[in-house]
Amino acid sequence: MGDVNTILNRSSVGGCDGRRERYQSLDEVLRAGILGEISGALENHEDDSRPRRENWIELSSLRLLPTVLHPTKVIGVGMNYHSFTAQLGMAAPSHPVLFHKTSSALCGHGQEVVIPGNTRQPVPEGELAVVIGRRADRIAPSEADRHIAGYTCANDISARDLEFQTSQWTNGKMLPTFGPLGPALVTPDEIDDIGNLELRTVLNGITVQHGNTGNMVFPVRELISLISMLVTLEPGDVVLTGTPSDLGANTPPTFLSPGDMVEVRIAGLGHLKNPVVAAEVPQRDPYSKGYRHSFPKVDHGIF
Repeated sequence: MGDVNTILNRSSVGGCDGRRERYQSLDEVLRAGILGEISGALENHEDDSRPRRENWIELSSLRLLPTVLHPTKVIGVGMNYHSFTAQLGMAAPSHPVLFHKTSSALCGHGQEVVIPGNTRQPVPEGELAVVIGRRADRIAPSEADRHIAGYTCANDISARDLEFQTSQWTNGKMLPTFGPLGPALVTPDEIDDIGNLELRTVLNGITVQHGNTGNMVFPVRELISLISMLVTLEPGDVVLTGTPSDLGANTPPTFLSPGDMVEVRIAGLGHLKNPVVAAEVPQRDPYSKGYRHSFPKVDHGIF
């Protein structure tokens, strides 16, 4: 497929009278509200806009960034699978259990998940992620589809020892690189039934989670509606819809370690794959009794 900006320059999308915007990320496309028009342009562009085979770029040679780079919100949903609550012997929640996962935690397909020295209990959590395409403020479930740009795979990596230091979970959710997202956005028209997708988390080639989105306590449309009653969802925002089991509750628990390879596979959405590495050796912090840990900077540049 040709470059999106090149195809747009041959279409009526993105400007007029020969003047065209150049979009450098999906965030910009979503904020401009032209994802649908771009999809149409890509489907209808002339054959001569396709690059010759010798000019194709191998996917393996690309460095993929998170599906969206700078969402205003990354909202996680806990205990949203009946299989998860059954594993813990708990009743399903009557309202969505929400938490905040910072956008600075996001990383892309193939990028390293970096385990810092202040946690020994990082747990992978394969999830379906919803990317918002249109501002959603107090919408009904029947309206949700109009506000969804698409779907992607997510890994809500959670440091259980940090997560349960307090009554809030965010301590264990917001570490740098603890939010792999990708490999790409899949638009809703490509999915037959968002309520019937098989999900697997694979660690070093072994399936450690297996579920289906039909097992959600709050299905996607209802979830987006309920969240929009609490906070306005903006284009580019991400909703992590929950994970089918608690790997931290396994016997023994399933924790990530440097050298691991973790994948999230969702039918129709592709595979999100990330190697796991250790952070740099911590340095003594003279202003506290603990340690200051050095984290590598996550590249959130432009495409």
